[in-house]
Formats: sequence, structure tokens, C-alpha cells
Amino acid sequence: MRKLMILSCFAFVACSETSSGGFHTRNGVRVAPVNAQVFEVSQSPSGVGEADFWCGAGDYARRMLGAKDSERVYVVSEAGPGVVAQSNSTVQFSMSPPEQTQGALGRVSSWGPKIGTSSSVVRSASSCRTPQNRD
Repeated sequence: MRKLMILSCFAFVACSETSSGGFHTRNGVRVAPVNAQVFEVSQSPSGVGEADFWCGAGDYARRMLGAKDSERVYVVSEAGPGVVAQSNSTVQFSMSPPEQTQGALGRVSSWGPKIGTSSSVVRSASSCRTPQNRD
């Protein structure tokens, strides 16, 4: 029974990853690791602003990093062009505060979530909405 549960978890995670090795949330937000501490969230094609970024950060932290719902996700670089993602709308996140994070751009921009802002994994992941439920 335990082996079946473990295999099911691996199958679930494998289905959540894209063929290029990145991660997609169920509503199309893309996430890719930058390094061991930083991951980059790209807005979905039908982007709805900050909700996409927090959705990707929370879902990735929970499902790929194994973070607990109560753990915090931190913005470590504000909105702008991606480092690993081919997108002009990305934000970098970490499970550590910016001052404890290595390798983040530390970019400041005029829109999107601000450096140092944090949210719990569960609250961030709750930002995910399927396309038909978006306003």
C-alpha cells in the first residue's frame, strides 16, 4: 500500500512538470528554479497580475519543495524579464528572506509584488484559480 502511495505521488509530480523540466500550476503559471534557493514565476498567458505570481510560488513551494502550509514564501526580486524563463513578466521567490538568499536579482520595479513581501504557502497557493473562475 505504501509503495502505491509513493508511486502515485511521483506520477502526480511528473504530470505537473513540463517536458522542458519546468513546473506548471493547473492554471498555466510557469515556475522554474534559478538556483538552490531561488525560483522564478512567470505570469500565465492570460495573466491576472499578482495573483499569478503568488499562485505559482505557493503551488511550487508546496508540491515541488515539500514546504508546509505554514511556511513563508518571500519575494526576492520584483517583476521583470526572466533569467531562466523566456518571459518579460517574472518574479523571483525564495523560502528565505531576501537578506538570507543568494543569487536573486534583487530587481526593483514599478509593478507586482515588492521585495521582502511574504505570504504563507497555503495563502499563496490559494491564489490559484482555473481560467474559467477568473474575473
